[in-house]
Amino acid sequence: MAEDDMPEPKPRMDQQMREASLWFARMRGPDAQEWRPQFEQWLALGASHRGAYERAGEIFALGRFMAAQSEDQTEANDNEESGRHWRWAGIAASLLLAIGIGGWIANVELPRTGSAPVQVAQPKVEQAAERQRYATLSGPRKTVRLADGSSVELASNSELFTRFSSARRELMLERGVARFDVAHETRPFVVLAGGGSVTARGTIFEVSLGRDERVTVRLLRGAVDVERPSTAKGARGPLAVARLEPGETLSFAVITPAVVRSVPGKFDPQPAVSPPELVAVREFERTPLSAVVAEANRDSTTAIRLADPSIGTLRVSGRFRVNDADQVADRLATLFDLEVERTKPDEITLRKR
Repeated sequence: MAEDDMPEPKPRMDQQMREASLWFARMRGPDAQEWRPQFEQWLALGASHRGAYERAGEIFALGRFMAAQSEDQTEANDNEESGRHWRWAGIAASLLLAIGIGGWIANVELPRTGSAPVQVAQPKVEQAAERQRYATLSGPRKTVRLADGSSVELASNSELFTRFSSARRELMLERGVARFDVAHETRPFVVLAGGGSVTARGTIFEVSLGRDERVTVRLLRGAVDVERPSTAKGARGPLAVARLEPGETLSFAVITPAVVRSVPGKFDPQPAVSPPELVAVREFERTPLSAVVAEANRDSTTAIRLADPSIGTLRVSGRFRVNDADQVADRLATLFDLEVERTKPDEITLRKR
């Protein structure tokens, strides 16, 4: 093959990320519309270019998130018009710096305002070595790391037992609220509560068991199978097991189960005792944007709407303060170059540009 016929080498990843960072800064600067034709040409060069651009957006969004955490404690005065162009240049500089030091974003520890630090729990060993107990009966919420790599977030006044074997990972929620981030592996991950069970292999879901003797299961990511108490009347056969999709909840009584499929992201309003509030900062990994929005809408008085359903299929990775719908909407808009509309005081609409 002649030298002239040799294909052009693909750009190295670090070079591609530098280009993506530059374009990310340009498209958020005052001359974005002038650059747009060339930007579209650059994006059209291949899927790797779009992936690099989205990665640059994640790095920038993380930086904004960390800055917002700091601004909650010390308000900055940044309303000088003369600094506007310098700030856009700073975006590119900060992105290039992040890339140049080896992708620190993969390992950065974010501030966790208002939440307890993640800790490796020292469980109390019960009758057998494989059975362990975790509790927050008289203390604040906490996150514990299990032996298989899964993590459990316990709200205040919660109690959980675990029993892991070579074939099965079994946990029993005795009281309170627990959120499970399940590590992927072949052994099923089964949570028992109120006579029912929730089975998953790699997902994020929440189980609450209140004083009203009702169990509520809420799925955030992946899929779970919920089995109601088999001893209850009418709970046998196909109706005894229900598969949940992200954003759905299922609620049943400990003695007499009753399935309640709610609007995605909404808890069953019937329990007399509301479950304790969990930590507001959540981490997502390649989660559908629609599921992130459902999580943000769950307890917020401001609702995020999607103008185009296809926006909901975008995959989101990162940490979000889900009790702040405005911040979630702004970060999603930054990551995916979406337009934010606030035409109503209690509604935010995301649409494609």
